[in-house]
Amino acid sequence: MRRKSINTGWRSLYLEASLNYARSFGNHSISGLLLYQQSQKNYIDCGSMEERVRTSSEISDDIRAILNSYPQIKKFTVTEGGMGMGGSTSVKLEVYGYDFTKTDNIAAQLASKLRDDPAFSEAVVSRDEYTPEYQVDFDRTKLAINGLNSTTAAAAVSAAIKGSVSSFYREDGEEYNIRVRYAPQFRTSITDVENIVVYTPTGASIKVKDLGRVVETSTPPKIERKDRQRLVTVTAYVARGYALSDAVVVANNAISSTAIPSEITVNVAGDIEDQQDTFGDLITLLILIVILVYMVMASQFESLMSPFVIMFSIPFALTGVALGCMITGTAIGVMALIGVIILMGIVVKNGIVLIDYTILLQERGYEVKEAVVTACKSRLRPILMTTLTTVLGMVPMAIGTGEGSEMWRSLGITVAWGLTVSTLVTLIIIPTIYTSFVEAGNRRRARKAARIAAKNA
Repeated sequence: MRRKSINTGWRSLYLEASLNYARSFGNHSISGLLLYQQSQKNYIDCGSMEERVRTSSEISDDIRAILNSYPQIKKFTVTEGGMGMGGSTSVKLEVYGYDFTKTDNIAAQLASKLRDDPAFSEAVVSRDEYTPEYQVDFDRTKLAINGLNSTTAAAAVSAAIKGSVSSFYREDGEEYNIRVRYAPQFRTSITDVENIVVYTPTGASIKVKDLGRVVETSTPPKIERKDRQRLVTVTAYVARGYALSDAVVVANNAISSTAIPSEITVNVAGDIEDQQDTFGDLITLLILIVILVYMVMASQFESLMSPFVIMFSIPFALTGVALGCMITGTAIGVMALIGVIILMGIVVKNGIVLIDYTILLQERGYEVKEAVVTACKSRLRPILMTTLTTVLGMVPMAIGTGEGSEMWRSLGITVAWGLTVSTLVTLIIIPTIYTSFVEAGNRRRARKAARIAAKNA
């Protein structure tokens, strides 16, 4: 690979990027986007969002296109947000199986399908190219005849090839190991390995070819395991414009359309696992918050009906959240759920102000309808003021374009839209529902009083 031509291409393509080259342990390092090409790692500093036109995702896609044009590069990975910073979302397909050939074949098929789908910008298989090696297959019967076992025979072959420390050399207070092994010309080919001499317990010498056979094979440089099973991972990075949930659907379709043997299992993992765990915790927290809010209101109002009416503002706040995310094209993520949790304590505020004043007017002798109308007129201004201050405070977060705005934007959109829709509903639906409940209760009490009077008569 001609490193100079690639670096020149990057300079001409990314005028907004600041490329600072440095040498570190023989690797080529820069900062920002992390690229892997076997032993070489490059970091590219793309600058802040205010100083460039394109996003980091667009620059990453262009770099992938450049690297794909070089046939000398066998494998590469372009990851947004290197050096510990948050990066692009990824979906991992974990292929479990004992047979290397079958798992490699399935992983290659899945990676190819994910690369061809626009929902993914890149797909990488974790298992590297196989390393050629010689394997000695000992015949246990021949070993037993010569008074040997597989352990002692393997140790003798290893000592001949790798060597063994037989003594030490000391000079000027320093101590060096003296390793004894066969010369390179006697341990290179299969014939050389077959001619390695192994000594029996009686002192007789016998060659390896008389104890078994030597075969040339290839093995993966490392074997990944999870839950005590062999594993190969296909990591696919989600392309810009696609949500993680959309990418998971595509990954599941790729798995369904692949002929997978019964002894091989494929699971979807990666960021989706973390997201599901986080969503589960946040939903549990959301349910607890709703229960606690209801309990607090019930203790303050000394009633179960009034807090129940106020809680009707929560579903409409969720409607506003869904509407805002749909209009702005924002995916429901962790920050959006945190915004929903914040809403649970905010949206009931307007209902509390309205219902509390309505109850106060009823205690002063107002009829329920008159009390509701008067309370709405009196509390309209404070409700609108508190809502506007909160919504306007969230607008900069919802429309922000600076550094880190992608993380906080969904929080601002969730709170702003949910609170706006909930306020409109509070001023219309909550008074109506409260009036219906109170009148129904009055009719029920009137019928009960009539039945009691009829019995006494």
